[in-house]
Amino acid sequence: MNSDKDKSQLPVESDSSLTPVPDNAQIQDASGILPRSDSIQPDEKMAIARSEGFHPMAIELAMGSYHSSASQKLLLFGLIVIAAALVAFLFPVERFFKPQARELGTMTIGDPISDYISDFNKPWLEVLRQMDQLYFREGKLSEAIRVAEKSLAQIPSQDWEEWHKVHYRYWELLSDAGSTRSLKMATQSYLQNLPEDPFANYYAAQAFLATVEPMRSFTSDRRQKFRLEAETLIQHVERAAKSLKARQKTEDASEKRALLQNLYQKLRLQQAKLFVLIWRLGGYREDKHPDVVYRDKALDILDRNELADLKEAKRLKISIYNHILDRWYWFEGQQVIQGANQKRKAMVAELKKLQKELKDAEAL
Repeated sequence: MNSDKDKSQLPVESDSSLTPVPDNAQIQDASGILPRSDSIQPDEKMAIARSEGFHPMAIELAMGSYHSSASQKLLLFGLIVIAAALVAFLFPVERFFKPQARELGTMTIGDPISDYISDFNKPWLEVLRQMDQLYFREGKLSEAIRVAEKSLAQIPSQDWEEWHKVHYRYWELLSDAGSTRSLKMATQSYLQNLPEDPFANYYAAQAFLATVEPMRSFTSDRRQKFRLEAETLIQHVERAAKSLKARQKTEDASEKRALLQNLYQKLRLQQAKLFVLIWRLGGYREDKHPDVVYRDKALDILDRNELADLKEAKRLKISIYNHILDRWYWFEGQQVIQGANQKRKAMVAELKKLQKELKDAEAL
């Protein structure tokens, strides 16, 4: 009998669909009354999380700071540096991305001067144009050499530096003609006035090597004479190479730096050849003989980064290794090469590697 009366006393569930939606003005007014989201303190948040049954470690991680400390950042940076150093050491770039071996060639002032010079307002330019016209256009090598000799004979030595490009082309033509005696005399005279000129030192060494290398036998006096001459040339080349390196450091233009680097490589290669020649004059001695210092100096030059991608350097290094192995007796376990003990097996493996690199480079 009281069912209706009891029903009226029960709480009525609100139907959201029947609840009136406040307008924008009412929402804006209410926003000033509601507390901010960060008004709950961390202790209160942790208490709520515990009451909800969250794991204590999860609560601690969630409430912890997201910012690393300075010590943690420093430790992370140190680990990154160490990892980068290990990668660079264990996986060097040149091991996977080796530069293509290239031919260095001989020293030259480049293409014929007549190709890019139209104003010949200087006497030496006109002489150079005549030489290039005779040699490059008409193929008259002997006549081009005579023009250079006739013109240079009239120039006083104090003006040679101004005429240096005529000298350079003259030496280049003498080298092409195989006139080693004339080339030797011309470069020696020039070096008396300009001892650090890279072209003069290069072609002086070129003339000497072209004279001595074809010889197959030497008297004792000749050996000593050639040895002293080679040591003198090495000292001159060393000074010229250091001068080039100093000029390269102060040069701003990239093209000029590249040109100086090219000249530097050519000089160092000549120097290595001279060291090998002295080693040859001593009989290609090995192990504890004093002459091995020249062999090792040549190898030290050829191992430099400046010459690592040159075909000529690989050929010379292969020649040195062949001479070492030819005199390496079967009962010898190790030899001291470049200040370190080397095994024959390792030398053979390195020689095969060089031969393969050179073959691949020449096949391209």
